[in-house]
Amino acid sequence: MAVIHVLDKHTAELIAAGEVVERPASVVKELLENAIDAGATQVSVAIEKGGVSLIQVTDNGSGIEAEYISTAFIRHATSKISCEQDLESIHTLGFRGEALASIASVARVEVLTRTEPDEFACCYRIEGGEELGMEPGARPVGTTITVRDLFYNTPARMKFLKKDASEGAFVGETVIRAALSHPEVSVSFSREGKKLYKTPGDGNLKSAVYAVLGRDFAKDLLPVQEESGGYRVSGLVTPPRACRASRGMQFFFINGRFVKNRTMMAALENAYRGTLMQGKFPGCVLALEMPARLVDVNVHPAKTEVRFSRESDVFDAVYRAVKSALAQPGSGEQHFTFAKQPELEEPAQKVEQLDLSTPVKQPTLTRTAPPVTTATRPAATVSGLDGWGGGSASQRPAPTVRPAFTASPVQQGSLRSEPLPLGPAPSLQPAPRPAEPAPLRPEPAQEQLQADPAGLQAAPSPQEEPLEYIGEAFRTYIIAQRGDALCLIDKHAAHERILYEQLAAGYGAASSQLLLAPVTVNLSAPEKAALLENAALLNDAGVQVDDFGGNTMLVRAVPADVPVADVEGLLCELADRLAQGSRETVSEKTQWVMHSIACKAAIKAGDKSDRRELMTLAQDILNGKVPPFCPHGRPVVLKLTKKELEKQFGRLG
Repeated sequence: MAVIHVLDKHTAELIAAGEVVERPASVVKELLENAIDAGATQVSVAIEKGGVSLIQVTDNGSGIEAEYISTAFIRHATSKISCEQDLESIHTLGFRGEALASIASVARVEVLTRTEPDEFACCYRIEGGEELGMEPGARPVGTTITVRDLFYNTPARMKFLKKDASEGAFVGETVIRAALSHPEVSVSFSREGKKLYKTPGDGNLKSAVYAVLGRDFAKDLLPVQEESGGYRVSGLVTPPRACRASRGMQFFFINGRFVKNRTMMAALENAYRGTLMQGKFPGCVLALEMPARLVDVNVHPAKTEVRFSRESDVFDAVYRAVKSALAQPGSGEQHFTFAKQPELEEPAQKVEQLDLSTPVKQPTLTRTAPPVTTATRPAATVSGLDGWGGGSASQRPAPTVRPAFTASPVQQGSLRSEPLPLGPAPSLQPAPRPAEPAPLRPEPAQEQLQADPAGLQAAPSPQEEPLEYIGEAFRTYIIAQRGDALCLIDKHAAHERILYEQLAAGYGAASSQLLLAPVTVNLSAPEKAALLENAALLNDAGVQVDDFGGNTMLVRAVPADVPVADVEGLLCELADRLAQGSRETVSEKTQWVMHSIACKAAIKAGDKSDRRELMTLAQDILNGKVPPFCPHGRPVVLKLTKKELEKQFGRLG
C-alpha cells in the first residue's frame, strides 16, 4: 500500500512556481503587470544574460507599505480582489496572488519600495522562499524589484531554457506587449546595459508602435475605431499591401490584457478576405474593451487565455471594426460598384470612316490573305492561328470598342491595316506575318529552315522529336509542342523546381550574395529564437543572418537569385515555419528552407519573361532534367495529345 505524504512547504512552492514561472519572460510579465496595476506612468525593465542572471523592474507607482511587504510574498495574498464576487468583474491585470511567491521560491529577490506617506524606503530580501529580513533604503515613491539567479535552486528547470539570446528575445516580446497595451505608460527596455527603446507614454498608440516595432511597420497603419453593443474596438491594422508572410505581428488585447485568442484572429483575417495574396497575413494592434462579466480571464495562471460568454458578438465586433477601417480611402482595398458605364472618349488618332452604303467585295479566304477590318468594328483574332482569318466586316453597326492600341491611319478606299508591333498587350487587330525573324512554326508548304535565329526550336535527340515553342498564356503557362502532344508548363513551378535542385546539389556550400545594404526584419520572439537556433542551417543554404538587438534580425546575404524586395518576406516565412516546426527533424527543416528560397527566387506568374528563357525551362522539364512537379508537390506540366483535341472537336467518330 502506498504511503500518502504531505509535501513540505518548499516542495509545494516549487511545484506551484512551475505553473507561473516558466522562463525569465514569465517573471517580467508578472512584475510589469504589478507595476501597471500600481498606477505607474513610467516603467523600466533591465535584464542580463537573457534574464537568468538579472531582471530589474523599476516603476513610479504607489509603492508597497512596509507592513505589507512580507505579506505580498505569501501565496494567494493580493490587493486586487477580496471575495468570490470580485472574480466576476476583474479590472486589474493581476489578481491570483501567486506571482511574487512563485518568483521568490526559485530566485533571489530584493524589493526596494516607498509610498508617499513614508519618510524613507524599505529594502526587503527573500531567497528560495526564505526571508532574509528588511532594512531602510532610499528611492523616490515607487518600487524596484530585482530578481537574480533565476532557477538557482532548481537546476532541472535550467536545462530547458534556451540560449541567452533567445530568452532575451522572449523577454523583449513581453515588454513590447505591455508597451502596446498601455501607450499611456512610458516603458523602457535595456539589455546587457544597452537601452533598446523607450515609449513616450503620451497615450498615442501609434507612437508606442513606432518605438517598439519600428518605422517600417508603423508608417502605413490604418486606424480602427468602432463601438457598438457594449463592445469597443480600437487600434491599428496594416493595409493589404503591407501584410506579411506570418502572424508574428498580430497583437490582441482585451481590457488592457494581452491574450492569444482564435476568435479575434479569425475575425481579423476574415475582414481581409479577398484582399490578400495566399500565404500573407495582416498585422495589427487591436484592443477590445468589453464588460468584464462577459469574459473569463481566470482560465490559466499565465492569464493569456480567455473565454467569452458571447463569442459570436466578439467576432462580429472585431470583424465590423476592421472591415470599416479597410473601407476608408487610402486603405488600398478595391471597392467595385455597378453603375451606368460612361461613354468612351474618341481614340487619340481618329480613323477615317468608310462608306458602308457601298457593298464591299468579300476577300478570298486563303492562308496567305491578310485579314480585313472596318474602322467601326476592329476584327479580333486569336494569336497563334498563323494568319487564318476571313469574312468581311459586318454591315450592321457594332458596339463601340476601345482598342488596346493606337490605330494606324487607313487610306481612303483601303481595307488593309498597317502591321502592328509585337508586344505583350493583346491585339484586337490582326497583323500580317512579318518577314523577319523566321516564323516560330514554318508554313506547311515551306521547307524547314536550317538556322533558328530566335533560338525557339530545341535540337532533337535521336530518340525525341523536336520541341517547338508556341507561346505563353496569361504570362504564366508556357505553350510548347512536341510531336502530337501539346504541353502546358507552369513557368513559376518549373523554375522553382530547377532552383530547388540546384540548392540541394550545392547545400552546405551554397553560393550567396552579400547585400549592398543589409536588410533589417522585425520578428516575434518565437520567430527570432527559431532563426538563432537554426542559424547554421540557414547559412548552409546561403542565408546569413545576425542578431540586431531587440526583436530585430539583420540579413547580410541571400542566394543570388532572391530579389532584394523579397528578402524580408523570405525571412518572415522561414522564421514562421521554423518556429512552428520546432519538433521536425533537421532534414525536414532543411527541405522547407530550400523550398522557401526556391519559391522566392523563381520567376513569378505574371512576370514578363524572355522567350529563350521560357524555352530553356520547357526543355529542362520535358527532357526529364528535373522531376515534373514543384517542391510543394504541384504538377509542373500538363500534356494534351492531338487525338484528345480531335476528339473534343468531333473529328473522331
